Amino acid sequence: MSGSRIVTTIIILSYLILGSFRLSAQSDSTSRGYPPIDENLIIESKWLYTYTAHSPSNSIIHKADESYEYYLYLKFDNTYEHYLNGNISNGGWLLNETKNELYYSFRQIRWWKIAELKKETLVLEFEVDGVPYQYHFVRVVTDNAPFRKAKNELPDIEVNAEITTEQLVEAARDQLTAKQRKQEEKKEKRRAREEKRDERINSLAVKPTTIEIAVTGGGYYGGPDPVIKDFTVIKSDGRLVKEFESISRGLIKTKKDIGREETEKLAEFITSKGFFDYKNLYDCQTVDCNKRKTAKPTPIPLRISFTYGNRRKVVTVSIWGLDDKKIQYVNYPPDLDVIIEGIQRLASGI
Repeated sequence: MSGSRIVTTIIILSYLILGSFRLSAQSDSTSRGYPPIDENLIIESKWLYTYTAHSPSNSIIHKADESYEYYLYLKFDNTYEHYLNGNISNGGWLLNETKNELYYSFRQIRWWKIAELKKETLVLEFEVDGVPYQYHFVRVVTDNAPFRKAKNELPDIEVNAEITTEQLVEAARDQLTAKQRKQEEKKEKRRAREEKRDERINSLAVKPTTIEIAVTGGGYYGGPDPVIKDFTVIKSDGRLVKEFESISRGLIKTKKDIGREETEKLAEFITSKGFFDYKNLYDCQTVDCNKRKTAKPTPIPLRISFTYGNRRKVVTVSIWGLDDKKIQYVNYPPDLDVIIEGIQRLASGI
C-alpha cells in the first residue's frame, strides 16, 4: 500500500448531502471578522480534505471512511484540479477583492469564506440555510497527491524539509484531538499563547531578518542533453544549495556558504529593483507566444520566490529570456534578468 493510501486511510474526509438545502451565494465574510489572506500562501498549493465541522459549536459532524478521497490543487495560473474518489476535474479559481473569499466550484458551492489559512492548514466555510459549516484541509507535498505533472511543468521547491507521511498523519491526528478537547483545555491554551507571544517578542529583538531566495526552471527542454531539474535556494544563514539534473549527466548537487552579509546584500539588491511590486504572473499576450509554448524545444517556466522579513513574493514567467531565434515572447520587467544573473553568479562562484 502506497504512502498516499496510508495517509488517506487514517485522515478523515467528509462532505455534506446537500439534497434540497438552499445554498447561500457569496456572502459578506468581513461580518465574521475574517481578515484578508496572503495570496502567496495559496498559489501553487495542494490540499487534502480531512473533515467537516459545525462552525458555531466547533464539533465534527461528518467523518468519512476509506472510500472517500478528496484533494484540491490551486495552481499559479488561477486554474485548479480536484481529485474525488479516483476522478479528476478542473476549473478556475480566484479571490474576491478583499482577499477573504475563494471562488471555485465543488458540490454546488462556488464562494467559500477563508476562515483560516496557515502554511500547513486551510479552513473553508460555507452556509446551508444560514448555518455555517467548515471544511478542513491539510497541505500535502507532491509525492502524497494524486495529480500528474506535465514534462515541462515546474518542479516543486521545498525550501524547508519536506513533510513526511508520518508527520502528515500525526498533524491530522493532533488537529482532530485538539478540536475534541478544546473546551477542557481552553484556559491552558490561553496561558500557552501568552507565553509564546512573550517568547516571540523577546526573540524578535535578536533574531536576524528572515531571508529566503529560490529560483527554479527557465530555459528550454530539449537539445542533445535535456535538463530535468534546475533550481537554486539561498537561506537566511547564507547557505546556498543548487541542484541540476540532465538526461546524460544525472543529478549534480552543490552546497556552499556565501555568508549572511552577502545574502543581505543580495536581498537589498532584489528589493531595490522593485521585486515586491512585480506581478505574480507574466504570461503570453500574443498568438505567436502561445504557439511557442508547444513548439520544440519546449520552454520551461521560470519561478522565483523571495522572502524578506514578513514580506514574501512569488513571480512566474511562462517563457523566460530569448529562444534559439533570439526572440523574447513575454514582456516582463528587464530588472528580473539582472536579479537572476546576480543569483546565478553567486551559485557559480563567478
